Amino acid sequence: MKHTNYIILFILIIFLVSCRKNNTEDVNFTVVTSDTTFRVSDSVRFAFTGNPDIISFYSGEPGSNYDFKNRVSKEGGTLNFSFQTRVDNVDGFTALAAGALKVLVSTNFKGTYSTSSDPLIAGSADSAMTNSATWTDITSRFFIPATGVTNTFYNSNEAEISDLVTSSSAPINIAFKYIAPTTPALGANGITIGSLLLYSTFPDGTTTNFNVVPAASGGVSAIWKPVRAANVANSWTFSSTQLKYISTLTTAFSEDWAVSAPFFPKIAIPDK
Repeated sequence: MKHTNYIILFILIIFLVSCRKNNTEDVNFTVVTSDTTFRVSDSVRFAFTGNPDIISFYSGEPGSNYDFKNRVSKEGGTLNFSFQTRVDNVDGFTALAAGALKVLVSTNFKGTYSTSSDPLIAGSADSAMTNSATWTDITSRFFIPATGVTNTFYNSNEAEISDLVTSSSAPINIAFKYIAPTTPALGANGITIGSLLLYSTFPDGTTTNFNVVPAASGGVSAIWKPVRAANVANSWTFSSTQLKYISTLTTAFSEDWAVSAPFFPKIAIPDK
């Protein structure tokens, strides 16, 4: 019986405490400066008086602009993409010269991949999903080596792809596609894509860098996905920093994709 009384008393205390009103004082707060006009290089001293609970200060610098405290996207600016290309043997240059490597961008790719463990079923479903999207071929915006020295990286040059961004909330996906009627044995490293760089710059002086590095573990990347549309013997593989198209000698038609995760070029974090 005593235990029951203690429980009732404890509940009563909680009830009384929870019903107690928390009275708040009226805020009396002012802030002044020694002058109303300052040069850019001047220091400004703010004098606070009163009893504020919280003070939030926006300096006006990039990332701390009061006008952008609710902004979730940015207008204007540029989006730039670049990479490097390397081949393992002369057959790689022959394939590049023939136009086997394509660089593509989509703004309506769904990115819903098959979960089947059967590579033929997964390849068919992923191929259908990939090819149902609208892809813009931007290969001509980059330098792709048709001849040169094997095992040497060649800069693609940096290309602006801002014109492909359709809206402030629309994502883009980037893809590298190998497509050819026949494919030689391209070597242990195949056609390698490295030094990937994608970034946005804006009129307010800020820059957003996007994570396009494969960062693969066990050949599986969270950023890039291989899609074997035709000839599953060949495929894109991933290392921690590179994409590699590896193939065996085949007279069969090949179509293999490395598709990126979606990126949002105009996304913005509200200023604080």
